[in-house]
Amino acid sequence: MLNGGASAIRTGKAGFNHCYVDRAYTLTHLLLHQVQDRCCYEADGRLADHGSLLVYMLSGHGAIAIDGHELPLPERHYIWLNPGSSYRIAAAKGSRSPMRFVSLELQPTARGRQLLDALAQARDGRAVRDVAGLDELLFEIMHELRTEPPHLPLMLDSLLNRLLIMLERQLPGSRAAAGERKKAYGKKELVYQIVQYLDRHAAEISELGQLADKLGYSYSYMSHAFREEMDISLQEYWAKRRMMKAMNSLQSGRSSITQISEHLHYQSVHSFSKAFKKMTGFTPTEYQSLYGRNGEYE
Repeated sequence: MLNGGASAIRTGKAGFNHCYVDRAYTLTHLLLHQVQDRCCYEADGRLADHGSLLVYMLSGHGAIAIDGHELPLPERHYIWLNPGSSYRIAAAKGSRSPMRFVSLELQPTARGRQLLDALAQARDGRAVRDVAGLDELLFEIMHELRTEPPHLPLMLDSLLNRLLIMLERQLPGSRAAAGERKKAYGKKELVYQIVQYLDRHAAEISELGQLADKLGYSYSYMSHAFREEMDISLQEYWAKRRMMKAMNSLQSGRSSITQISEHLHYQSVHSFSKAFKKMTGFTPTEYQSLYGRNGEYE
């Protein structure tokens, strides 16, 4: 075992392999043994008998073999590994780009054992698509560990508790996983539902037809209602919410401009930069230089 209890890891040729924890953090529901951010074509390891591992694929497509059983692990999917498991993660065949994934090794305290066991059993060794934006929470955890600001254990406790809650809400059969039952909204309530959804999920849709499918209304009806109630087009409001998310990402310094443009579903960095400058008056690089905090990409 390495790093005071973290699992043994061997990483293939990599862009980077950053370990954030050199001693375990004892939190309310968990012991945090290790957080690793890796960019590579392959990696393998074996979990200690006391820890579970959460692996989240940030970018790229790969496969994970757990105790010899191989499963696909696509981008923005995560998987739980049980204590004592051996594993190997490899980029998809023919891939010209390395994978980037984050892993958290967690051990439950007495107070957290029931929930962590439920998460592991409910997933049954399957990779699960992230529909809750867990990547942003993982970026925040890594930023806290990298900068070590005051009250770090308290913030880690809060962030990891949020992580567990968000994972629990995605369990099969949970109210959040099942999704809210579609309702027939009045015009004002429909517009409010649109605003709420875009405020939280603007980056998760690539075109507004997906929003229409989510709420169960035709795009033309939603667009007309939105313009009538808000005096702004639905397309323009969505564009502004995407730009707000882009500005937040540029300020945080946790993602490159290319990654931000891809995350927000722009066709290219050029189209993202053009739209960003039109709305803010700055190029993304200028904005990050002016308002960004120290980060990996500055």
